[in-house]
Amino acid sequence: MPVRTKPRPRQALRTPQQARSRRTRARILKAAVACFEARGYDATTTAAIARRAGIGVGSFYGYFRDKRAILLELLEATIQKIADYVVQSLDPQMWRDADPRASVRTLIDALFHARTFNPGMQRIVWERYFKDEEFRAAVGIIERRIRSAMEELFARLKADGRLRVDDTDTAAFVIYSSIEWTASRLMLGESGAETDRTVAAASDMVSRFLFKRG
Repeated sequence: MPVRTKPRPRQALRTPQQARSRRTRARILKAAVACFEARGYDATTTAAIARRAGIGVGSFYGYFRDKRAILLELLEATIQKIADYVVQSLDPQMWRDADPRASVRTLIDALFHARTFNPGMQRIVWERYFKDEEFRAAVGIIERRIRSAMEELFARLKADGRLRVDDTDTAAFVIYSSIEWTASRLMLGESGAETDRTVAAASDMVSRFLFKRG
């Protein structure tokens, strides 16, 4: 009776293939960003992305449905990174015993610095914002998260008697919207302003708006 050899475990065969798949997927994402930045989203084709990634178009569709699916994935990763970074500066514990104007400067600097995260991707988002409802919804997620953290912080500062404003929710909306727009103008290169001076001016403006003089 022949002796049967024990079959080789499947997992050992799949691991290298999965690693290659992850590398290929990452290469596609990187190629897509490069193509979007060089050509613009509308002019970029899946064939161009596949060519830049060094794969066939058929292989491309094994990873992504279309270029829009790529852009939405890139957007999700970017906004998550931005939100995580900015929300750190809104931790009430960091404001408790700190100079309020210094804390404001840290917050404003974070909002401006967040625009340096994948700026090419953020420019594409602005391009698509008014054309695609799903992109507006994605941007709305980051806005709600940051504004919610602001509202919670301002409510605590108001309870401690440190704020001059009464309507903290509206204050959060005004501050976020004005700084977001200003930072975006800088990112798009349309303002002609210098970043450090703009951060300083915005920090002074927000401090005067929020805090009692003492």
